Amino acid sequence: ERGRAELVWETWGVWKERERERAWISKEAMQSSGAIQQPLVRAVVVLNTEGKRVCARFCDRKRFRDLEAERALELSLFRKMQTMGEIPEGEDIFEQGDSMVVYKQIEDIFLFVLGSLRENEIVLYEVLNTFSGALDVLLGTQVHEEGMLQNLRRVLLCVDELVDQEGIILESDPTELAARVGNSGYFTDSIPVGEQTLTQALQTARDQITRSILS
Repeated sequence: ERGRAELVWETWGVWKERERERAWISKEAMQSSGAIQQPLVRAVVVLNTEGKRVCARFCDRKRFRDLEAERALELSLFRKMQTMGEIPEGEDIFEQGDSMVVYKQIEDIFLFVLGSLRENEIVLYEVLNTFSGALDVLLGTQVHEEGMLQNLRRVLLCVDELVDQEGIILESDPTELAARVGNSGYFTDSIPVGEQTLTQALQTARDQITRSILS
């Protein structure tokens, strides 16, 4: 007889695959119909002041096909920061290749949100401020490199709830984003799998996936 844990993992995998398919079909339908395209994020990147990655999500896999392409972007962003000087009001915008980049510095970290050059910069700023605002709620005074690394699971879940793997914006309210991360069931690991509801079991599987990424 198949174990419940095995069934949970299989159910989670099927659900994520269907989610990706729905997002792809939605984008293809909008492009073919000539409708106004929904805003898309190409990447969300957090670097420290030495240019090293704290966390990142690369949504545009055509441009960021592998780790080498991701590192190349991070290096270019870091070099740009070295030439920018003091950031007015802690945030700014610039073009990087064929991408528009909005960014913010908070203590010893840089937050970047990338979109296409045709993307509305106000939308990208909204994503950036939603992310930084949620970090303020979740981490308080620990919105710095050490604090983010100590709370990396929360930070990764925050990015996960902010934009999906296709770059579709999922949340634009920082308080709501923080609430979704805070209510995501961090502590269901303490409940035996056999006693969990399906929702709790799926969350346990999701947390295990996160741990595998961090290990």
